[in-house]
Amino acid sequence: MSTGLERLEYEIKYGPVVLGSMVMEYQPEKRDAGDTLEHLTAQIEIDRALSFVFWANYQLESWCRKDDRVTVRSYKRTREKNYRSEWWAEYFPDHGFVHYSDGYRFPLSDSARDMLSLWFYLRSLQWGRGDSRVVNAHIDRRNWRVCFVVTGTQNVRTPLGDFNCLVISPRTNSPLGAVFLSQDRNRVPVVIRTRIGSFTVSAYLKRIERR
Repeated sequence: MSTGLERLEYEIKYGPVVLGSMVMEYQPEKRDAGDTLEHLTAQIEIDRALSFVFWANYQLESWCRKDDRVTVRSYKRTREKNYRSEWWAEYFPDHGFVHYSDGYRFPLSDSARDMLSLWFYLRSLQWGRGDSRVVNAHIDRRNWRVCFVVTGTQNVRTPLGDFNCLVISPRTNSPLGAVFLSQDRNRVPVVIRTRIGSFTVSAYLKRIERR
């Protein structure tokens, strides 16, 4: 995985229909209160041309510890057809809670990751056929304990080309879907499945930029 800036661009599809786009960036590490942090961002856009059904724009940011990708801070801005929200969350994994900018506080495991840091954490692990791992997640004010399993390999065609991927799928309930990681040293998320609103959608890689 790149140690400098990495930008991954995706098209979001529901079945054969292209709904919008997603851009994820891995930022160079930053130092905060003595810890070495990584800054992750995602911009998700569901096309307004589909506004008769659903449209949305999401901005996600996550700061996580470099050594284990446990989240220490996150941000989310939501713009949907009939809903708006914006909040920050400060994670205190060593003290067992997360505090939101609107005053709400929730219990937290000492290894909880938000959605962005969890995607990058899964990518950083060494996986083999049949491997499984249980991870803790805190996503949108809820705690999840998710078991991920390597369910096989699959050749995937995206706008960027063909990739031979390792398929890592959740075996427990969560907002997360399967992640298809390229079987090379970068282990790029070629396809990411997740829920947006009431849809389960797939993001297909279409461009990689590193510097």
